[in-house]
Amino acid sequence: MPHTETVNALRVHFRNWVMKGVNPPPSQYPTLAAGHLAEATKESLGFPTIPGLPATAPTGFINPVIDYDFGPEFDNFDAKGYATIMPPKIKGVIKMLAPKVDADGNELGGVPVVLRDAPLGTYMGWNITAAGFHAGQLCNYAGGMVPFAKTKADREAKGDPRPSLEERYKTHDGYVAAVKAAGQKAVSSGFLLQVDAEALIAAAQKSDVLM
Repeated sequence: MPHTETVNALRVHFRNWVMKGVNPPPSQYPTLAAGHLAEATKESLGFPTIPGLPATAPTGFINPVIDYDFGPEFDNFDAKGYATIMPPKIKGVIKMLAPKVDADGNELGGVPVVLRDAPLGTYMGWNITAAGFHAGQLCNYAGGMVPFAKTKADREAKGDPRPSLEERYKTHDGYVAAVKAAGQKAVSSGFLLQVDAEALIAAAQKSDVLM
């Protein structure tokens, strides 16, 4: 999921905070308190069964957090000191939590992003290695995207539970309208600049979505 436009807005807030004492928008980081986090398994996250992905995904495809032992001279908390055990010993695997997802498999919580609120597919922070030595295993540090079918007939033929583009937006103009609404939501919350919203709307107008 692109974050350029979000970073643009955050830089403005950061400058205003440092130079003018103006607080940035409240954090929208997914939290346990908000009910957005769960164990990193298909069942706990509510991830749908999507054609082309393993039936158990994303179970086993979200980067685990390893607790390493680099020796007594290294402070894991803030990465100070120096390592005396290399390669480090593995003390254990820390229990993973990840954001829950909606019926499309897109994550809940977090800052508003136009592509998330007017989606063209399922956007994942993980991916699966297609071929080679690690085929079928986690593709480290690479995200993925599974596009929606264009029509209801297309998705039903594939057994895809996610509504098609046609079912979501009806027409190209309907998609552009959804992008405009998503852009306004992000601008009003402070996580998108108006100039970037206008650029995203223009890109949607020029796109071939439902054309």
